[in-house]
Amino acid sequence: MNGIRQILLDQRARLERKFEKERIIERDVPDLKRYISVPNILAILGVRRSGKSTLAEILVREENFGYVNFDDERLAGIKSEDLQTLEKAIYELFGDVDYFLFDEIHNVEGWELFVSRLREAGKRIIITGSNSKMLSGELATHLTGRHIDYTLYPFSFKEYLRFKGIKVKEVGGVYTTLSEATIKRELENYMKIGGFPEVLKISDDYIFSIFSDIMYKDVVERIKVKRIETFKAFAINVLKYFSSEISISRISKALKMSTNTVEQWFNGLQNAYVIFTAERFTERPRESMVSPKKVYVVDPGFISTIALGDSKGRLMENLVALYLIRKWKKLYYFKAENYEIDFYDGETAVQVTYASGKDEIPKREIEGIKKVKAREKIIVTWEYEGEENGIKFVPLWRFLLK
Repeated sequence: MNGIRQILLDQRARLERKFEKERIIERDVPDLKRYISVPNILAILGVRRSGKSTLAEILVREENFGYVNFDDERLAGIKSEDLQTLEKAIYELFGDVDYFLFDEIHNVEGWELFVSRLREAGKRIIITGSNSKMLSGELATHLTGRHIDYTLYPFSFKEYLRFKGIKVKEVGGVYTTLSEATIKRELENYMKIGGFPEVLKISDDYIFSIFSDIMYKDVVERIKVKRIETFKAFAINVLKYFSSEISISRISKALKMSTNTVEQWFNGLQNAYVIFTAERFTERPRESMVSPKKVYVVDPGFISTIALGDSKGRLMENLVALYLIRKWKKLYYFKAENYEIDFYDGETAVQVTYASGKDEIPKREIEGIKKVKAREKIIVTWEYEGEENGIKFVPLWRFLLK
């Protein structure tokens, strides 16, 4: 018990130091605290190092809460039967707390029943996790309708500007010339280094450490990858497909591996939030299932640093995907016989093209978006702005700040 108490005190002290020493950046998220205004569970999910813990801590900062970080190596090997001892230690140290914050509790096998029991006892609980499957299985069975999950991504471009202390001056949708020049310059930087908070605070090179941590802790260890070097090559190869259609069967043939293994590895990257996909929009479910998916990467820093991607048009499309996934939750593209729309949800059609002037926009992009049925039609460009035949042409920087 004394060992557990010391770990909890150390973790709490580290938490306090973070809020004393670090500048905490406000995140553009909904009012998440209302989801735990009654005894309930809020799961903040997302890629490792995206700021989930900090966001969770902000939500309970003014409350009397118990906190445990299960990513602490001193808690490695803890079992579900030990969780009651840990709970007792929390009460002894911090009193009869109403709120619990559990970081990466999915590291403990059988944690679901423990959390369910706390909720039934009237406790309000926030859990964080870097694997999308943590809410499947037992937790979903025991907590049907009693938990809310929210996916947090690394800093958006708007949050990145906030971190950099850049206040853009805008009046009625018009930005000052100085603000616009600053925004464009910072967009170029954001496309290179991305939005992981620790990369921005420590060093651009820290992106390698984050990627390595995710690969080993959230994929290799979780799905028990044996061919680690082959898997690393596979993961980097998948990143190189950003903003493109991907074929599992083609990759499996290239690697001379079974389709099942490659699919398991691909799903592992998805579950760890390294990548996400867009499916083909169609009213025939089978057609959507057999059509190729388009793959996108969770942070532009992974693209420029790990995948060494430098295609401006594809980088732009990936940034638009990151913007839309926050709003739409699920992405689709539209494909007809002679044209394709990058993003489409039945109401809105969004096309992305690296163009600075109207004459640089490929004719097929304009003709394609004219044909699709949509209430709102947008072509995201690099610099060109205007409106014609119901189509809005919006520069990327302005689109990302909407």
